[in-house]
Amino acid sequence: MTLLAVHTAEGVTEAEALRLAGALEHASEHPVARAIATAAAERTGGLPPVQDFRSTPGRGVRGVVEGRPVTAGRAGTAPLPPALERARAAAEAAGRTAVVVGWDGAARAVLEVADAVRPTSAEAIARLRALGLTPVLLTGDNRAAAEAVAAEVGIAPEHVIAEVMPEEKLATVRRLQAEGRVVAVVGDGVNDAAALAQADLGLAMGTGTDAAIEAGDLTLVRGDLRAAADAIRLSRRTLGTIRGNLCWAFGYNVAAIPLAAAGLLNPVIAGAAMAFSSVFVVTNSLRLRRFRPS
Repeated sequence: MTLLAVHTAEGVTEAEALRLAGALEHASEHPVARAIATAAAERTGGLPPVQDFRSTPGRGVRGVVEGRPVTAGRAGTAPLPPALERARAAAEAAGRTAVVVGWDGAARAVLEVADAVRPTSAEAIARLRALGLTPVLLTGDNRAAAEAVAAEVGIAPEHVIAEVMPEEKLATVRRLQAEGRVVAVVGDGVNDAAALAQADLGLAMGTGTDAAIEAGDLTLVRGDLRAAADAIRLSRRTLGTIRGNLCWAFGYNVAAIPLAAAGLLNPVIAGAAMAFSSVFVVTNSLRLRRFRPS
């Protein structure tokens, strides 16, 4: 994500807004926060420390910077002056994320942040669809931003669920499961942790937050969504190998044990067959080493 624009209230400079917002967001692991902190550090030359930092998932962060109580998050943290409200509405209409920054009890700035969609994301969605899965975009971002990203990567508009809080992400996963669907969630943020834990399969991005990694069943060490498709392909192949091994083992014993009990099977042949059974299971399993990511 990248910081694209800074809109300030009357009497507030861009440098002041970036310094306070950047210092506050530097303590957060959220992708939007990292974008703001990085841009603020580059433009102001350094960020002051933050004290009493607190994060409310899905709503924003707060803390004390240079003795001032500072907040950053969704609109509603503090009343917006008309000029900032217009800037916020325009940013969201353009498909961008608007972060409202306030201090001393009033909203002072609106920061515009936009996603830079990875070049491989559209390919990743196509691979997931080829596996028979239905990709859904579940996000706390505004609907215009979510639909713009969905259109770029190939997710149908009816499968975009936007402007949801962390608890609503969890409720969405539970609703889909109640409909009889098997749900996998790929996430990287604190806001995704509950949904990752509830999902039938939680895939945490290794480049994400510790909370997401802890909540997921698998961690994808690459920050590339194509790894999710590879993980599912490998899981399916592994399950197929397990089933093949079980079928052989049960079939062998069902056929051989009655023959041995009736004295119709030579012990030497039975021993050789038992050894061959073990060799078959091992060599069949070793075929998984030939798996290669797409």
